[in-house]
Amino acid sequence: MEVFRSRGWFGKLWFVVGTSVVAALLGSESAFATIRLHDLGLGKMELSGNIQTQNIARQRDIRTYSFIQQRNVFRARVDWDLLRGGKLFDKFEIPGVRKSKVFMLYRFAYDSIYDYTPDIQMRYDLRGLDLENAFDGETPAKRAQIERSLTLAGLPERDRDAYKFDNQLREVYLDLKLGAIPLSLRIGRQQVVWGETDNFRMLDRVNPLDVSWHMVQELPPPMFGWDEIRRPLFMIKGLYDLGNIGPISQSFVELFWNPGDWYPAKVAFLPRPWGIPIMDPLTNPWDGAFNSAFCTTAPNGRCTRLMNDTRLFAQGDYNRWDPVENSQIGVRFHGYTPQGLEFTLNYLHQRWSGDDGTNSAPVMAPRVFDVESTGGPEQIRAQKLIEQGIFPAEYIAPYINTVGVSANYSDETHTQAVFRLETILDFGIPFYDRGKKTVADDFLPGVSEKNMWKGMIGFDRPTWIRLVNNKTTVFLSGQWFWHYLMNNPDCPDNLWDPDARREFQKNGGHCLTGGLDLPSQERVLSKGAFRDKIRDWETLVTFAAFTFYRGGSVIPVIGYAIDPVNRYSSEFFWTVDYFVTPSIALNVAQRFFIDPTAENFISSDSDNPNFESWGLNSFSRGRSETSLRITYNY
Repeated sequence: MEVFRSRGWFGKLWFVVGTSVVAALLGSESAFATIRLHDLGLGKMELSGNIQTQNIARQRDIRTYSFIQQRNVFRARVDWDLLRGGKLFDKFEIPGVRKSKVFMLYRFAYDSIYDYTPDIQMRYDLRGLDLENAFDGETPAKRAQIERSLTLAGLPERDRDAYKFDNQLREVYLDLKLGAIPLSLRIGRQQVVWGETDNFRMLDRVNPLDVSWHMVQELPPPMFGWDEIRRPLFMIKGLYDLGNIGPISQSFVELFWNPGDWYPAKVAFLPRPWGIPIMDPLTNPWDGAFNSAFCTTAPNGRCTRLMNDTRLFAQGDYNRWDPVENSQIGVRFHGYTPQGLEFTLNYLHQRWSGDDGTNSAPVMAPRVFDVESTGGPEQIRAQKLIEQGIFPAEYIAPYINTVGVSANYSDETHTQAVFRLETILDFGIPFYDRGKKTVADDFLPGVSEKNMWKGMIGFDRPTWIRLVNNKTTVFLSGQWFWHYLMNNPDCPDNLWDPDARREFQKNGGHCLTGGLDLPSQERVLSKGAFRDKIRDWETLVTFAAFTFYRGGSVIPVIGYAIDPVNRYSSEFFWTVDYFVTPSIALNVAQRFFIDPTAENFISSDSDNPNFESWGLNSFSRGRSETSLRITYNY
């Protein structure tokens, strides 16, 4: 087996792993148990948390591996009951409030991979571009610059420092339960979790995701979950208990308001080990838009920013802190029917974060309405922007409206299973449309808004499988997801040709294309671009099973996901959690991304791209891995 050479960091890596493990195991269990502070006269306070180290080796194919993560995390949690039974600090009467609690969660992380800077360069990017040989025609200086940009060692030290540390007060909020009316409030930086799905998002979209560390692979619970990669937001959430409404029992209305503190999903690009597997589409020195021939008239021959002070996946054309310009709201009604059906009705009005598997458009250039024009007002304005170093396009995060339903039903009579349903309609999602000409038409199409229907049907069932476990049941869970793009127009096959595209635009045609294979300046007019056509239907099927051994101290999990639309791309994983003591847990896991068209079925980074939007053989191609995680809870 070949091991990637990485400047002698291998021994240092395992030294850090070893010291992390020793640090986690040192100290008695009693010294680090949950700390309860009852005698300070300030109410009941509990301090808890954990120390964790995670180490990941990636198998780019069956012959090679490389270490791509050595992350050490410290978490601290505070649960503080300020008011109980209507008394503040158990002493002072507070009229109108029955309970009040403060919750805080802090996280600090250090990933030493950015100090060891191993050589983990991919051979091919998401689009099938040969990263090792594609730059042979460049000058030696330019080639060296490009090659540096593809390795961790080539990142500026400032960027590596920003990537390797994570220092956040992730959640801090105040819970209030009023006495006079059945109303509970939560105010502060928090996560709001709605819906019935596991591992893929629909109604669970209030908080955008941070996929820059490890995409969405740090699943399933108990030791990890979506809580670790959601980006908490400052929100005010209220829950009003309605009691029984006719035949509907346990009914309540829940509402949240995010007054200004919203930001989109956090993503990263190559060479970060778990970034999107392309170089930064704006700034990279080879085919980045800022360094393209499009910006030759800019100062120093390159653009430096987008229009309207927007930043890719960071800031749109709005004031982030303005509760009018950047406010998100959502409301849901919950109830039980007499037949035992639990359901919710949901509405959300939010900016689009683009992190649910929809292949939407993140950047928009000004549209040119006269397709025959080469010097119209839009092109003149674009040229003036370029002369100021501004690339004539902006990052977009438009408001969309979402309505949805979730439900679950426990069938104890016939199947002994719980059936789950979740479905939504999204209105106004932006997609690239090659039927609309822009000032950068050769490599950035216009944008059209479309509606999508998304859904999931799933089941959960505890099942006796004596051959596997004769002491307890095996928990089985399956899900079928779908995305359906409404009114999706047909696309001609020759739109890579500029004359054919111009004629298509003159006739008012529409052709939706994804953002995963937009052409760069170097690939303008190439048949190797615009391959990422948007399908009417995208589907995904998942299945998982877990059980408990040794009194619950050993929890094995296996899972499988398959995309029957895109070459049957798949992911298989297994993971085992072992609780050595109630405080010390070990986790070993392997994840394999499978491409039936590839040699030995293991999905390697290759020149045979797949633009499926679930990430099984696009974002995750060539990223099969083995991980070891050690957690010490205190």
